[in-house]
Amino acid sequence: MYQVIILGTILLVSLYVSKRIHNQKLNMPPLVRYKIPIIGHTYSYLFNCEEFLKQCKKEYGDIFSIYVWGHVRTIVGKEYAQDILSRDDAFNFSVAFNKKFPGDLLLKNLGPFDPTRLLKDHITCKLDLYSERMQKSLYSATQKYIDIGDHDGPKVFNNMYHLMTRIISTPIANIFIGEEESQYEEVIKTFSEFTSDSAALLKVPPILDFIYPGLQNYFNRILVKSGLYNPATKHQDILTKHIKNQVCKRLEEKKKYGDSWKRPNDFLQDIMERDDFDPINVSYLSLADRMFALIFASIHTTAGGCANAFMDLASRPQYMQELYEEQLEVHKEADENGVLPFEALNKMKKLDSFVRESLRLVGHLTSLEHAVIKNYTFSNGLQVPKDRVVYVYADDVYQDESLQGPNPKSFEPFRHVDKNTVASKISKNYLPFGGGRHACPGRYFAINEIKFFMHNMILNYNFRTESGKVEKRKMIGPAALPSTSGIIIEKKVK
Repeated sequence: MYQVIILGTILLVSLYVSKRIHNQKLNMPPLVRYKIPIIGHTYSYLFNCEEFLKQCKKEYGDIFSIYVWGHVRTIVGKEYAQDILSRDDAFNFSVAFNKKFPGDLLLKNLGPFDPTRLLKDHITCKLDLYSERMQKSLYSATQKYIDIGDHDGPKVFNNMYHLMTRIISTPIANIFIGEEESQYEEVIKTFSEFTSDSAALLKVPPILDFIYPGLQNYFNRILVKSGLYNPATKHQDILTKHIKNQVCKRLEEKKKYGDSWKRPNDFLQDIMERDDFDPINVSYLSLADRMFALIFASIHTTAGGCANAFMDLASRPQYMQELYEEQLEVHKEADENGVLPFEALNKMKKLDSFVRESLRLVGHLTSLEHAVIKNYTFSNGLQVPKDRVVYVYADDVYQDESLQGPNPKSFEPFRHVDKNTVASKISKNYLPFGGGRHACPGRYFAINEIKFFMHNMILNYNFRTESGKVEKRKMIGPAALPSTSGIIIEKKVK
């Protein structure tokens, strides 16, 4: 037994050393000097990231490497960021994500799955059809979760992100599995909590990677595979139950009523009508995992964007009146139930600009990590080896005046009005949805949700930060999270 362990250890070390020697033949980006062995730059990256990265770029140029959590990772500045987003033959986001997250074990019934294709075929192309349902669900969820009721005065709400996950999940659940099932609170809870529960595996510092790169993910995989910790199980049970209810009901009704059957218009029905759906042998677990894959990618980002935009406006009450007047004008097109036509979204120009500015200054210092799937040479001659993980230096993009215009660091909400740069439009100076062929196809849905939510809040509520100050994002290393500070909300007196 000991001989096997010793031989295995020697083999791993030999492979690692051999790989390092091979990589040294490449003209790789400079590795930033560090003083503490093993720890490397980890401390500076976690606790002084903004200044640390600025100093690195100043000393080492647009592309440099740092040693964090036992890994060498390469940071790519604004001049070469588009290489990562456009050269999908050399850089891959999914491979990088799978290096640190056991998604294949959490969603083991997923099977062959192309989320981009599904979103484009069944969600993005139907945004106008889903507009009314989205609005009604959002408005009812807002009344439910921002429940001021007969409260005489203002009410304080803390941690808007958690509140927003419930509100944002309501229309998504409605459109994914139908209006009937989305009425159940346990369904909304599952939609809103699945991502945060699963992402708990990402919140654990990868300390084991100091021993050997990738060891932390290996340990996490053992936890999930053994059943010692699987945060997805309880949510899978709930969603599978509700999906089964709907699938059985729809198959029975279609058989009973034939051509007179009224077809539900939602994502679940679209999936049931695909060629790979077998009504005789339905895999409910597979259907649930497909939805969870989309939920994981959509709820967190949309709720975070919405919470940030809401906090940004609450922090800047001087812009409230101008936005209120615009939304009041737009709302003249609403029907007797207060529902806007889909086209009204295009007339929210100032609100759209506000949302884009909020997303532009989301606060992430690095983002869009990609794995190098083959050795790649940048135009400046520097090379990154296969299996290296590279990050876009997002702060370098957003703080550059030549890319952003005057005062790039300041929040100017109407910066994008009349510039043909709507909040859902990707460009080399705007990266919240990625770029290239693999830019997030769900961005249109997300922006529409945020705008409809903000439209309703601006028209019907007064809100401001409890501190009376501009509340900034909460930073954890290079990542920015929505502020957890309080927001005071009260109904408008009309």
